[in-house]
Amino acid sequence: MRFIRLKEIRKESNITQKEVANVLNVERSTYTGWENGKNTIPLKQLIKICNYYKCSIDYMTGLTNKNKYYCLIELDINVIGKNLKSLRIKNKLKQKDIYSFLKISSSSYSSYETGKILIPTETIYKIAKKYNYQIRDLLKK
Repeated sequence: MRFIRLKEIRKESNITQKEVANVLNVERSTYTGWENGKNTIPLKQLIKICNYYKCSIDYMTGLTNKNKYYCLIELDINVIGKNLKSLRIKNKLKQKDIYSFLKISSSSYSSYETGKILIPTETIYKIAKKYNYQIRDLLKK
């Protein structure tokens, strides 16, 4: 999955890939892979880079064209789980509806909803896109 704005925002900030990699505490080649779409940036790192740039996670992922940075994003897998469940109930869906759409196992999705495992970036993006939701709303307390 490619986040086209990783490169765009980095260049606008006049920062090198090496500098961003240092902020994220990863190798430059790892960051380059994320920027070029060869690998998907983990959600924890995506949040860290959005906070660093004071950039909306939904803008960074291309879910919106407005860069409204609201506040520092904190990662809490239990909060994400509760918000996933709330989104599912609000849309009158069963877990099966979501894990079938995502083409993942029921146990994987259940682990996201119960806060046992951190949801991958690509998965939270797909859910937000399909159900016209903001990733920011799935992360906030």
